[in-house]
Amino acid sequence: MDKFESLPDEKKQRILNVCIEEFALYGYDKASTNSIVKKAYISKGILFHYFGNKKTLFLYIFDYCINKLVNRYYSMKEKEPKDIFERIMWSSIVKMKAFHEEPNMIKLILLAISNMPKSLEPELTQRYNDIYEKNMPQFFQDIDTSKFRKDIDSQKAIELIMMCADGISNRYLQEYKNRPVDEVFNDAEKIMKDFNECMDILKFGIYPVE
Repeated sequence: MDKFESLPDEKKQRILNVCIEEFALYGYDKASTNSIVKKAYISKGILFHYFGNKKTLFLYIFDYCINKLVNRYYSMKEKEPKDIFERIMWSSIVKMKAFHEEPNMIKLILLAISNMPKSLEPELTQRYNDIYEKNMPQFFQDIDTSKFRKDIDSQKAIELIMMCADGISNRYLQEYKNRPVDEVFNDAEKIMKDFNECMDILKFGIYPVE
């Protein structure tokens, strides 16, 4: 991929944008390299000279999208609230903004994770696990626990919130598995509302205050 990396920025970005759009619209299996080279104004020989094969191309594009979105998040990290529930709400707003501003990147990633192609399952599963293990602990760093009840272990409380957040995410991954990715976009506000309602239950408890 060194040959691709050394391309002029304008040409490189044109190829990236075309690939992202094609994979976002059709997923890995149905995406057409013929369509990609036609829209990017390059030959198929040149495309495979850069990437070798379709699988390597897709994984490169997937990694590119992940890195762009992760860097986007960390560029705003200094604005992150210290309160854990405010941070979760803030994160939801950041995600919704990304849905609107980078729809093709989001679609590509959601489609790859929720409808994982068999031929890419080991690589995508490993990437998903690596992203989670690297970024989730950082998300919960520097939490202000001063509002936590004094009779509970604050670290256990944070771990419980992490497990609940992870469980809700996995529930929606399963629910939207094998469904058109546009359904996730259409339901995004409903999903975020449900997520925040679940967080409110954790925040305020289940039993009424006596």
